[in-house]
Amino acid sequence: MTSGERAYVALDLETTGLDPARDRITEVGALRFDAEGRELAAWEQLVDPGVPIPPEIQRITGITDADVRGRPAFAEVADELAAFVGDAPIVGQNVGFDLRFLAAAGVEPRGPTLDTLRFSRLLLPTVRQRNLTALAEELGIRASVAHRALADARTTAAVFTALRRRAAELPDAARAQLARLVALDQPDLAREIAGGEIDAAAMAETVWRLPAPWRAPKPLEPATQPRPVTAAETLNVLAGAEGVIERFEQRPQQSAMAKTVAGALADGGQWLIEAGTGVGKSLAYLVPAALHAIRNGNRVVISTNTIALQEQLIGKDVPALRDILLRAGVIDEPDDLRVALLKGRPNYLCLQRWIENHPARLAEPDVKRLAASLSLWLPETQTGDYSELTLERGERAAWAQFSSAGSTCAPRRHRFVRERRCFLRRARDAARAAHLVVVNHALLLTDVAKETGAVPDADVLIIDEAHNLEDEATKQFGREVRASSIMEVLNLIHRPRTRESAESGIAATAGFREEVGAEQADALIASVAAVRKRGARPFKALGALFKNAREDRLGITPATRSSSTWEKFEHEWRPLDLALRQTGETGNRMLRPRDDETMSGIAAEMQEALRRLKEQRDYLEGMVAGNESNTIVWASAEDEGMAALNSAPIEAGPLLAEQLFKERATVIATSATLQTADGSMGFSAERMGLPEAATRALGSPFDYERSTLLATPTGLPDPNARGYDEAVAAAIVKLARASGGRALALFTSHAALRRAADLAREGLEADGIEALVQGERRSPRQLIDRLREQPRAVVFGTAGLREGVDVRGDALSLVIVTRFPFPVPTDPIHKARAALYDDDFGEYSLPMAILRFRQGFGRLIRDRTDRGVVAVLDSRVRTKRYGQRFIEALPPCTRLADDIDATAGRTREWLAR
Repeated sequence: MTSGERAYVALDLETTGLDPARDRITEVGALRFDAEGRELAAWEQLVDPGVPIPPEIQRITGITDADVRGRPAFAEVADELAAFVGDAPIVGQNVGFDLRFLAAAGVEPRGPTLDTLRFSRLLLPTVRQRNLTALAEELGIRASVAHRALADARTTAAVFTALRRRAAELPDAARAQLARLVALDQPDLAREIAGGEIDAAAMAETVWRLPAPWRAPKPLEPATQPRPVTAAETLNVLAGAEGVIERFEQRPQQSAMAKTVAGALADGGQWLIEAGTGVGKSLAYLVPAALHAIRNGNRVVISTNTIALQEQLIGKDVPALRDILLRAGVIDEPDDLRVALLKGRPNYLCLQRWIENHPARLAEPDVKRLAASLSLWLPETQTGDYSELTLERGERAAWAQFSSAGSTCAPRRHRFVRERRCFLRRARDAARAAHLVVVNHALLLTDVAKETGAVPDADVLIIDEAHNLEDEATKQFGREVRASSIMEVLNLIHRPRTRESAESGIAATAGFREEVGAEQADALIASVAAVRKRGARPFKALGALFKNAREDRLGITPATRSSSTWEKFEHEWRPLDLALRQTGETGNRMLRPRDDETMSGIAAEMQEALRRLKEQRDYLEGMVAGNESNTIVWASAEDEGMAALNSAPIEAGPLLAEQLFKERATVIATSATLQTADGSMGFSAERMGLPEAATRALGSPFDYERSTLLATPTGLPDPNARGYDEAVAAAIVKLARASGGRALALFTSHAALRRAADLAREGLEADGIEALVQGERRSPRQLIDRLREQPRAVVFGTAGLREGVDVRGDALSLVIVTRFPFPVPTDPIHKARAALYDDDFGEYSLPMAILRFRQGFGRLIRDRTDRGVVAVLDSRVRTKRYGQRFIEALPPCTRLADDIDATAGRTREWLAR
């Protein structure tokens, strides 16, 4: 039978949940269709799962307990389904999910399986949304019903057919290469891509098509004399946003911030600017920064907290900025304003590493799959940026081995650098020639801490989301060593054969053994084996610190260092340290005659692995010695009784002041939360290394008295009293019923979150409200996306959801703060920093908690038309003198202090207006 005559079966299941061991099938839909997508036969069946269908699943699928009552059990229809499927290839969206449920029910289909999710990743590598509905939309397919089995099977069949057509439309060479690479891992899917059998003789042939060489932009031409941009010019240009941005309106706070930024750029100096929610601070600094950079031919570096915020600036704010400048006549073409997005090395693919090294590793499953995923993307990408792809977990691990992290990029050895195809060089060249360079805090601080030279010099630095700067500095100036991080580097050098995988690693490759000699390579392998034998022992000994501990992080104090546990740890560390040193010496001896310019690619890979191994050894040695000033060392508990060793600066501010800010003419740090309860930014300024900075506080343009009900319910127990968890859960249920879900409940620990969710779930679901719990299958981003899609829900979240959540409109109408977000008093970093203050609570813990509290409050009102309720369930708001300081730190709201039943009633009324 030819592929054109071949019949397929699209299969979809609806289930009571995601776990085949616990959950059950509720509906089966199967569709037989031909290669052209023509429907040949259909089969569907509701199934009695024998267990109640959770309310969440009922809402998603529309299948109720009443619908399946009296229907056959799956075992009764299994043979009929198997007969319908027969030997036909099974097509499914994330088909492994369906197959696992069928296997748990005793059904093992005979034919090959074809996954449309995987198929789409290969043919549409840069598409972001990959659920079935999104893929259908991307391919121009109308999917009228979602989450019913037969309807989804029909959509899956249409998506599969459209993907086959896409494959057939590829240029012959691209199609053949993709098919060959996919055949290494999934030969059945490869035949669908190829449109038939694949030439076995050509299987190993992979000639990579590469992006065209890139022409470096002209460098900036700095003005001989600085020409400041006036506040009037800035406001005149900003006013043009009204004709560019939909629903834009002049806001006095935005104008005031733009004037302040323009003045800072003209006069120099350091500034902290608090700009409340709704001010539009991005444009308020982008407009004067762009005007200043264009007029003076210089560069402004803008740092955001995350890569996601970087991409928002580049994808949303910068296009608007260009339109505003065009409208004002500042530029004639969009590219007259040069803007560069710059990320850390791990985000960029290293072509040299990929082309030279991946062929020898195509036996590794993750590398096979990554090769197939890169096949169509690599010739088209202009950036080589990981974020353009949606890779699976194993592929992401493989990417890390071929990224630009640690690459020397020496032109004499790297032909792709010479040919101007190197993605990292391209990004850095673009940044050096740009007026505005957008980075993130992690890259900015890594560049400072490790002197990487990644971020180009700039006299002007603007830090957005500045309240995160200290935490990121703690990470980037800190150190961490765990057994797994040492093993990861060892595996790069050499990984022995196991029952599951073949021997691998640089030292096992034919190229390396030929270059240094088999005897030398074997000596290095033996040295690595000695490290591997000892690698976990110190970390296992360190894990004994947590035998009777309630915390998962313990400071390494003088008392700890004199304990028998630490003595055992050091006893195990010494032979590991010796083995690490010997491995480094063995490897470096065989590489020493070479230099960076003449070193082969495989030797350079080994050099980088040895550098990373030495780095781990040096970190560990420094933390064991424990004699570095301004450094806190602690152990963190891990699985299987292991522990990691960590360090961080006690004070990050002085490091930032000296290494990041000192040489810059202008530094502007901005955020929506910089003030503490006394209206001062002194605490924030000190923590981030800007103690002498001028400050400006700009309130929000929102009318909080009209939009926000701030409720502090009475009658709740103290957070440390018995019965508090039960009272909080009951309050959440009552408030969420009043708001119809649309709620975010914020907790200070995962343990408290899980207890409250377990106690509240039944009461919420009885009223048709879904409990979305951080840590249960979904990421924080997925939780918020789900809340947008299905607002009749409560998201139970911790610190990660206190900021970065931007849900406009009615989907989020209630924020519940379960307790004040004080730092954990036993946390080693907190203890070390608090010890610097005479009044550690009043001068450190309290202002830190107030800033976090304000961040949580800021999740509610995101637009002028938003309306909502913030409920604070911490009774200390009344019983402690400091409680009122939290309330005073918020903008004026309509206030309510009544019992929980009255609060729920008022919540319902407030949101009904």
